[in-house]
Amino acid sequence: MVVRHVAAVLTGLVIAAALGLLAGVFGNDDEFWLRTGVFAACAVGPAYGVGWLVFLSGTADTEEVARPEETVEQQWWHRSASASFLDVLVVAGVGTTALATTGLEVAATTALGALLVVAMADVAVRLAVLRRREA
Repeated sequence: MVVRHVAAVLTGLVIAAALGLLAGVFGNDDEFWLRTGVFAACAVGPAYGVGWLVFLSGTADTEEVARPEETVEQQWWHRSASASFLDVLVVAGVGTTALATTGLEVAATTALGALLVVAMADVAVRLAVLRRREA
């Protein structure tokens, strides 16, 4: 099993290095190593995911849960997502009211991007609190 983990890590590092080098080649010559390093560092996580998928995904416990929709994690996720939906509606309403009242013009991509970040952070915080509280 250790060999498979090492193979997954090495695969991730090779893929990340290749993506970094590819990004470095297509950029300015004066920033080759900086661009290569940044792209490689950003690609390590997803590249390791590819290595994990190739070498480790089939080796996990294959026993299936009888009703996967009733697992504790699924219930936590459902509760945190439903509770955060109301928060997102409140934030969107308050933000829309504030923008309409002040006359401030904000690009739609900025406003929707900020709302998306708030929604993801809200779900993540609520999920972490539920896990800690009920674990």
